[in-house]
Amino acid sequence: MISMGVMLMLGGCAKEKPCVAENGIVCYDEENQRYQIEDGARIRVMVENEAYGQALINLWDAEHPEQTGVIEPIVVQNFDAATWLGYKTDIALLWSNDAAQILNNFMPVQPDLEVMIQEHVPQQFGELLNLEGLRYVPMSYYGLVFSTNVTMLNEMGYDSTDENGDGLVDAFDSFEELMALAEEWGGIERIYHDRAVTAVFPFALSELWASMVFFSADQFRFFATYEALRPGMETDEFLETLKFLRAMGEYPWYLNPQEASGEEAAETAADEELDTEEAGVLMADPDTEAPSEEASSEGDENKKTPDNPGEEEEIILPYRSENDRAFEGGWLYDVYLEKLISPFSLVGTWMYYNQQEDIEQQDFYFSPMPTWKEQSLSPLAKTKGYLLSEETKYPSAANEVLRLIRSEAGIQAYMDTVDEIPAVTVVDRPENRPAPENEEAEGKGESDKIVPYYLSFRNENQRQISHAFSLSQEESMVAFEKDPSVRGWDMLSEIGLIEIAESVIKQEMTPEEAQLKLLERSESWMTPYKPAEEVPES
Repeated sequence: MISMGVMLMLGGCAKEKPCVAENGIVCYDEENQRYQIEDGARIRVMVENEAYGQALINLWDAEHPEQTGVIEPIVVQNFDAATWLGYKTDIALLWSNDAAQILNNFMPVQPDLEVMIQEHVPQQFGELLNLEGLRYVPMSYYGLVFSTNVTMLNEMGYDSTDENGDGLVDAFDSFEELMALAEEWGGIERIYHDRAVTAVFPFALSELWASMVFFSADQFRFFATYEALRPGMETDEFLETLKFLRAMGEYPWYLNPQEASGEEAAETAADEELDTEEAGVLMADPDTEAPSEEASSEGDENKKTPDNPGEEEEIILPYRSENDRAFEGGWLYDVYLEKLISPFSLVGTWMYYNQQEDIEQQDFYFSPMPTWKEQSLSPLAKTKGYLLSEETKYPSAANEVLRLIRSEAGIQAYMDTVDEIPAVTVVDRPENRPAPENEEAEGKGESDKIVPYYLSFRNENQRQISHAFSLSQEESMVAFEKDPSVRGWDMLSEIGLIEIAESVIKQEMTPEEAQLKLLERSESWMTPYKPAEEVPES
């Protein structure tokens, strides 16, 4: 008993050995909220240009004056797997789909850093890469966002108020409201600044990647379960996307000249003579076959009947042939900026929207997509982001470099030196930052409160587009277990998804028929990748 007491006293007096960052050990300084730096540490970081590389060095030297010269920027032009494998830097900068190809080369960030990063990063990007810890940290976006020409709307006499500051004009923040505008314009061109406005919204289904936004109604996402054999096309949410596509075909998004003549004038007159009863019937061209019995009965099934007195009547309008241009002419999103052909459009990050805004003296707002049945649609976006190499000799220093990169000062340095759309959430304007004496109190609020970053964007367009992307989606990277070199996403371009969507829009196929057709094709396409027990005997 005496011996045990002596041992307990000695144990109670013993101090915990301090953490020392060496030999692969990562040490986090709770008091200063940063990671220790190994002696002689040297961290090679892929960067997009020399200016950002120097900005990182300056940040590091200001934060760690006692140990400078740790960061070695490596300027690269390509952010693919082959480039990183050639350099093997301690910190990689890769497109997310390239990171997925070589993910086993990277390690998760430390838990303390993961918490800090995830407060200000869009977590839907790189989800599959981060299922077992945060490996991939998005830095910038590439893709399409919705745009509204508020100058055009104002000059045409429409209210362009945006009270909630989401970039969407309140009067046109849903597709139902856009459809009402298309119906009001009746397929006839307007003149603006001596130019023809040839579309309300020049939507196009000519390319799969850009068209994916139209398959996101009701929050539908392909491969949402992270299973390549389960694309999700059997769900009610996917059926709703097809119903949305059908509805898009019922309104004249593309416009005819005001002085229509010949066949166009005859078609317009015929459309105007449709009465209420005819509006609920699927119309067929006299030179084509009559619609199938199933298609023609769809409207009747959806009408309110004595057996279903509580159901709302669904009126299906005839297809508007003006929309043929959505399939024949390709997209016109860049023409929206250059020739002012419409009040609404999609705009890509690679387009010269800042320059065109100045040249045309127009105010283009950028925003998330309008809603459909109160659910926002989501275009696809790509991201490139940072990852920590599994083989770095200095993991503690590497985590500290990534902490600086994703800190408020680090994101500001990135925005000041790199002409990209930053991937960041929970952002406020610098003028709203509390006084220094209030900052500590702000950080000690409710435990679930996230203190925003106070960032100075290059211009309002950059701020709006960054926010818009925070509600976008990325293409699924889930691969087949039987053959990891093949992704489930690869199937979408090979089963005629766009062609069937066109048939739905043109009312040549009902949404239900299209769903069954796509299910059949997808099951057939995936057969070689199914486990033997799931393949039916021939």
